[in-house]
Amino acid sequence: MSRLLILGATGGTGAALVRQALEAGHEVSAFARNPATIPVPHHERLRALRGDIMDAEQVSRAVAGHDAVLSALGSRGLGPTRVYSEGIVNVLRAMKEHGVRRLIAVTAAGIDEQQSALWFRLLVKPLLRNRYSDMVRMEEAVRQSDVAWTLVRPPKLTDGRLSKEYRASVDHVPLGGYFVGGPTISREDTAHFMLAQLDSDEFVRNAVVVAY
Repeated sequence: MSRLLILGATGGTGAALVRQALEAGHEVSAFARNPATIPVPHHERLRALRGDIMDAEQVSRAVAGHDAVLSALGSRGLGPTRVYSEGIVNVLRAMKEHGVRRLIAVTAAGIDEQQSALWFRLLVKPLLRNRYSDMVRMEEAVRQSDVAWTLVRPPKLTDGRLSKEYRASVDHVPLGGYFVGGPTISREDTAHFMLAQLDSDEFVRNAVVVAY
């Protein structure tokens, strides 16, 4: 059993993380601006923490006493955002302050410009440019840290069931997930992969694409 801090617990992937972590027997702290909106029933091993990821002091208090941080932070809308990058900087500082070593965080497939297909750069990235730009800053901050990190890069996320059947690769980058027939993965399976990394060193200090 581990003591886990889950960020972005009100979103689909974050809620799946909370549910599956509890089912696996972990102690879970779910960090959110409005804990009442976390879509998970009350549980004796679940603690809801009210806070803002952009507030360094609140993040520090939340990180203290945990064994690992799992981030499913997200940004609504298509406008400029610093939630990913500034939020993760606050998290990394707090982890260093409190001696927490393990970080598992979601970004997105196709974030690496050198690995992106031309059509993806021309059609998809302009639409999501603000979000992707901030994810790039987030990944840079994580890579420069000395924590045991794993970056998880799903393609298009769905509300499908938990299958536990997916591929994980540091090399293969499926970029068609935003179109019919392209690679996808459910939020449930993304959460499953993230939790599995708590007991594995295979992808430590690697960015991993997970997809069907």
